Amino acid sequence: MPKSRITIVGLGLIGGSIGLALKKSSPDLQVIGHDRDPGVASRAQKRGAVDATKWNLIDACDGAGLIVLALPLDGIESTLAALKPYLAPGVIVSDTATTKAPVLEWAKDLPAGVHFIGGNPILKPDRAKPGSGIDAADANLFQGATYCLAPSSTAAAPAVETLSSFVALLGAKPYFIDAAEHDGLMAGVQHLPTLLATALAAVTMQSQGWRELSRLASTDFRSTTDLIPLEGKTAREQFLAHRADLLRWIDTLTDELHELRGMFEREDAAALEALIQTIGVERAKWLSGKYEDAALPVDWETAKLSPGRMLFGGLADVGKKRK
Repeated sequence: MPKSRITIVGLGLIGGSIGLALKKSSPDLQVIGHDRDPGVASRAQKRGAVDATKWNLIDACDGAGLIVLALPLDGIESTLAALKPYLAPGVIVSDTATTKAPVLEWAKDLPAGVHFIGGNPILKPDRAKPGSGIDAADANLFQGATYCLAPSSTAAAPAVETLSSFVALLGAKPYFIDAAEHDGLMAGVQHLPTLLATALAAVTMQSQGWRELSRLASTDFRSTTDLIPLEGKTAREQFLAHRADLLRWIDTLTDELHELRGMFEREDAAALEALIQTIGVERAKWLSGKYEDAALPVDWETAKLSPGRMLFGGLADVGKKRK
């Protein structure tokens, strides 16, 4: 019986870690990789994240029952368009971008019978911040993570169940969420912090006193500005995709800054101390996992112990390309 095949498109930190986690939990799966950078693809194979790599995107996805697009937002639309003529009915396609609404909109053009389920792995906050790229990939990266899943309206129940099992094999917990709700929440806890780091850098690094400031900037400044995006085009697409949500968050933040300014003007030490204590308690609860949902509708242990449920080949006529 042939092995079920998964293709991972994009072999950076997330894609490489998915491959390593799959090979660790279910070595019977065949994992094929594709990356625009041949050097990255070669390192992914040497690290054991994939069984083989293919330079051609279509060849890499041929015969796969599940295709995971581990790509930034600005690379997903064109990749879906390129794959569209070659996807067989029954194939499951997913992604890992931190924005879901536009991705699901692009996926509406996929052929009938193709199941698109948006995904976004949220790493546990108590993990050390991972590095970047394939060299930082880790088979345990998703252990205990919340893995958001936003199925398209045409995704069949067996396909959704299959992707839930896939998530469990990674060591994560599926969390089903509406795409718009997902994006509104992510705007507050991921994209707003990134925007704030960018704003802080702009205020300080573009000031006339930056030369003097830079001599005194230390680890605190480094930690805060670590969030500044490294790639302008990708960051631009992420920010604009969350434009409406970010505008609301910016307004809320502006109100909070005015409140803080008032505390300083009034020299209101008690209010400032109370605020710091309150957010300190809430942060401790968050880090402890107090707010995690323990009542999720999937038996993770059964899924992880039953690779036979990962019948990707059985969900798709993977031997035939669309004509």
